[in-house]
Amino acid sequence: MRVICEKEELNKGIQTITIITSPKSRLPILSNFLFETEKGKIKLSSTNLEIVIKCYIKGEVLEEGGITIPTKKFSDIIKELSSENKIDIKTDETNQINMTSGKSKFNIIGIQKNEYPVIPDFPNENNFTIKRELFASILKKTVFATSKDAQRYVLNGVYFILDENSLKMVATDGRRLAYITTNEVIGIKPKVKIKAIIPTKAIIDILKLLSYDIKVEYIKIGISENQIALKVEDIIFLSTFIEGIFPNYEQVIPKTSEIKVKLNIKNTLSAVKQMALLTADKVFLDRSSAIKFYFNSNILKISASMAGLGSGEVEIKIDYKYEPIEINFNPNFIKEILQNIDEESIIFEFENSLKPATIVPEKDKNYLCVVMPMRG
Repeated sequence: MRVICEKEELNKGIQTITIITSPKSRLPILSNFLFETEKGKIKLSSTNLEIVIKCYIKGEVLEEGGITIPTKKFSDIIKELSSENKIDIKTDETNQINMTSGKSKFNIIGIQKNEYPVIPDFPNENNFTIKRELFASILKKTVFATSKDAQRYVLNGVYFILDENSLKMVATDGRRLAYITTNEVIGIKPKVKIKAIIPTKAIIDILKLLSYDIKVEYIKIGISENQIALKVEDIIFLSTFIEGIFPNYEQVIPKTSEIKVKLNIKNTLSAVKQMALLTADKVFLDRSSAIKFYFNSNILKISASMAGLGSGEVEIKIDYKYEPIEINFNPNFIKEILQNIDEESIIFEFENSLKPATIVPEKDKNYLCVVMPMRG
């Protein structure tokens, strides 16, 4: 194999395929990436066996072929080379990789291509397109609610539901839930309703990818039996699903709520952040990690207190005509929900201090979050 390309292109390709979030693998081959040619193009691929990412970069292909290259060493070398000269890369039958750029020459050892895990292709069926910004927004508005408890592995991802009319995504950790739906998709015609759980780490990597300086408005998504695939310009991302059955999320969402209160997001978020400073930073949900929402006649008081630290209170004017009620919440749960709503106001719905509360954007009825109160 022999190719010639610019430093900028190689850097872009390496940065793209190294977004994968994964611990160090025991398999030495996975510390390499696959560098190959395909129909006159240069293709870079990387995998951790759960996630695959591959991209195409510009360059001149003088001889077809492929090899795996140590990712970190190759990246470090490319960074130090001058941008003034093109980089000539060629390999031989002994897996030697010769790199020349101007007066700089390097010789590193690779591993033959057939020892690398098989890189799957983009699926041909169950494809649809969606706006890049919309899909990124959907992921952000759900991924924060996924569980980090490894024992509840089916909750360690976002539940993906696709039918011929809509796309739904749901995430929950058992104490809160985020749900969103959209029909702004093109080309959905699956033979049966598709249900799958996309791992949290894959969602995070997808969001990194979608945050790149990408000029395309739409991205393509494909679903196979055990994988989701995204195609963004010359980049393809694939992730395996989490095996298991997602719990019945619909029974968690309150059907009706007697009390509905309109809250300004900016004011409420500011108050929650202030009172969170006076709570214990604990994983366990006890009274010292809660903030108190006290609803009274046209007033919401958000307060917190902690023994040995102090107490605080913020008062917000609201339109409230019901009986006084006091509810304790985990401040981080409320904060993360409010930070993911792109409107001025929410509708805060609840029944009493023990049942789950629902938070819905005032205008966007396709998005809602449910949060369980904490015992006082």
